[in-house]
Amino acid sequence: MLFEDATRVVAGRGRMVDQPPFLFLHIPRTAGTTLNCLLERNFPPGAVLSLYSREDFEQNAVIDRSRLDGIRLIQGHVLLTDYDAFTFYDAPVRAVTFLREPVSRVISEYHFLRTWPEQHLYDLLNRENISLAEYVTSDRKLLRYKGGNFMTRVLSGLDPDSRPEEALSRAKSNLRDRFVAFGLTEDFDASLLLLADVMGLADLLYERQNSLRRPEAARATDEERELVASRNVLDAALHQFAKELFAARVAAGGKAFAIRLARHKLLVAKFRKLCCLLDARAGASGGAIENPKK
Repeated sequence: MLFEDATRVVAGRGRMVDQPPFLFLHIPRTAGTTLNCLLERNFPPGAVLSLYSREDFEQNAVIDRSRLDGIRLIQGHVLLTDYDAFTFYDAPVRAVTFLREPVSRVISEYHFLRTWPEQHLYDLLNRENISLAEYVTSDRKLLRYKGGNFMTRVLSGLDPDSRPEEALSRAKSNLRDRFVAFGLTEDFDASLLLLADVMGLADLLYERQNSLRRPEAARATDEERELVASRNVLDAALHQFAKELFAARVAAGGKAFAIRLARHKLLVAKFRKLCCLLDARAGASGGAIENPKK
């Protein structure tokens, strides 16, 4: 059985206990690349399994148990294998994720896919000049699930088109009761502190990665935004639920959490300023994507 020998991690009062690995369900355009760079600094070399490229999935279609010994974090654009058992590769995992306001997320994803040549949809979107409206309404195999209630689909494991109420209810309950932590793109720094408490993260400094430089307001007309919103009603409800749950968890941290957050933001601001100075000194050019992933 995969992960039969669970990863040993530090948890609670410094004790070493057996725990399943973390699984980062990376929903596109939720600051996940920035988070991945940070996460990888907090786990030993060889303890992270990344599942992003076609090659990643081909190499890991079937994984021998011995190869998973020592894996502490799995990250990727993936779904759970079994949402009832909450497993991945038939093994228990501790799932985390990030959510984002759905209209902004979908618009960002569309423009990112049209901007970055490494993406698998770059040729299709540009060769056929597919509009944002077509992107969110198309029934093509490659686009069918991209622009409509994708976050609800990922968190529930259900088809939100055929079972909308059940999918939204399942997504909410999973987020509240089964994910060990989650964050919001709009409140990234507070999210990091909540994740740090659960995942034992120590190094929380970061630069923004894979971020579009173009102002978001210039990326869609009012009519396009309304269309995207109409296709993501469930995701909007899920995001609102997540915001309320997130606010309650932050509030539970009280004054001590507020002090930690203020200190963290100050350190990050200084770190990012230093990074900008070093980039300028090195003559780093500013392309359409800030710090594109390699």
